[in-house]
Amino acid sequence: MVAIDSASATTIVDSSSHALLEELNAKRKKWRLWPGVAALSILTLLIAMSKGLPTWALTALGLLGAVAVVLVHQKDQLRKTVVLMYELDAGMERAVEAMHSGANALATASAAWHVSSHAAVFEPKYHAGANAVVERQPTRFIVKPPPFVQTNVQTLAVNVGGQTLHFFPDRVLVYDSNGVGAVSYQELEVRVSSTRFIEEGGVPRDATVVDRTWRYVNKTGGPDRRFKDNREIPVCQYEEVALRSDTGLNKLLQVSRLGSAAGFASALAALAHAMPPEIGMARPSR
Repeated sequence: MVAIDSASATTIVDSSSHALLEELNAKRKKWRLWPGVAALSILTLLIAMSKGLPTWALTALGLLGAVAVVLVHQKDQLRKTVVLMYELDAGMERAVEAMHSGANALATASAAWHVSSHAAVFEPKYHAGANAVVERQPTRFIVKPPPFVQTNVQTLAVNVGGQTLHFFPDRVLVYDSNGVGAVSYQELEVRVSSTRFIEEGGVPRDATVVDRTWRYVNKTGGPDRRFKDNREIPVCQYEEVALRSDTGLNKLLQVSRLGSAAGFASALAALAHAMPPEIGMARPSR
């Protein structure tokens, strides 16, 4: 199988995002202190119990420990959170609204997948006549901010394998286990196409079935009679959305409903043209 995957998020950096990514990655690496405080509180309580302290003293210690954990957890949130505020003019507001509308059209499709890899088929007759096979996982566009980011705008998120893409007004933030990367809309390439897919799973209710084939096919494309349980399989026409950048982003989404991706792709292109020099600013948390 040939992977369809991006570079590590920390290597996906556009020229306008260096300062923001430095802050996001630096705060992301900060240790959470509250687990240590919780462990210390529990240990203290256990030692106190072994010493035979009265119930009121144990209760007081437990309450003090719980309060300490809550306070330190809140402090952790402040230490690790980046505040990103946007001031959008009327044109940018319209462009961002169009992006959300386009994403909503994708989200309301019956099914969407992240295509993670593909491979050529050397014996199509054993693969329902397919020339290639793919690996894919279900995914969905949702409204969700990245972890430890506070912002005054709604942001879209879509999981694409080991990475999550977060769509902000000015850029796409790319999160994975290594850190955070970014792609500006001027550098983002979006391609929408359609593909025929032999659907061996359930057919989504909004899918367009364009043909039929069989699990095992003969040389002429008909059913291979040598196989007893040779069921008929629908061929669906799906839409594909490719997201790429010269800095290393490379993702492929598949959507069950034809025509659902055009608005999203157009909105991202419009954002690239509507972008003023500076519309966002990351502010360190205090």
